[in-house]
Amino acid sequence: MKELSKTIGSLNLTKVSGHELQNQIPPIVKTIVDSLFDQLAFVFPAWRYTWDTEDKIKGAKKEWVKAFFENEITTKQQISCGLKKARSTDTDFLPSCGKFISWCTPSPEDLGYPTEHQAMKDCIRHRNNQKMFTPANIYIRPFIVELCKNIDWWLINNSSTQIEHKKAEKHFKDEYMDLINSEYQEPEESSHERLETSEIVSERMSPEQVKDRGNRAKECAIDIKRLLAAKKLNKDK
Repeated sequence: MKELSKTIGSLNLTKVSGHELQNQIPPIVKTIVDSLFDQLAFVFPAWRYTWDTEDKIKGAKKEWVKAFFENEITTKQQISCGLKKARSTDTDFLPSCGKFISWCTPSPEDLGYPTEHQAMKDCIRHRNNQKMFTPANIYIRPFIVELCKNIDWWLINNSSTQIEHKKAEKHFKDEYMDLINSEYQEPEESSHERLETSEIVSERMSPEQVKDRGNRAKECAIDIKRLLAAKKLNKDK
């Protein structure tokens, strides 16, 4: 699969005809597509109902390679994601080329990131924690920390009308997806970065810090409820 990503990525096939496309494809791509088709045949035992002749198999391979380029399916991660979803489907029959391509597009959860909904809650919680006592050894996921830096918090915290709520929600989603699609590499969590319990943290806090923490927690809950209410309102429209 590494060869597929490297070879496809090195070709400029977005503006060529079908005949020109076939002439530009190096032998390694055909070899790797052969391997992909072999794997699909194992996953879908009824594959012969779709590709019942050698001519159909050859024609399908040509179309799949072309479709990969047209839809920018050019990485090992995408192909692996497609095969993973293929193995989880409850059917013996081959998917269409378009269906497999849709499987090759990983969701944020497939990549190990929190959902947009969870990321929103985590960002608001982290934002409020910054304004109160937060021990250095409480673990905050680096992805959330980085995402918080990119958020327009004035827009998030001061939206009151439906239009403003919608704008704030779109802003958060855009920043969330931009970070996921960027070249950002999240550092791996080390063993000493585990989250401590609230009881242990509270033992080291002064009465004033405990009181302030409670107030910030209430504000955090209000912010979350406001954004979730706006999200629900937009869905109902």
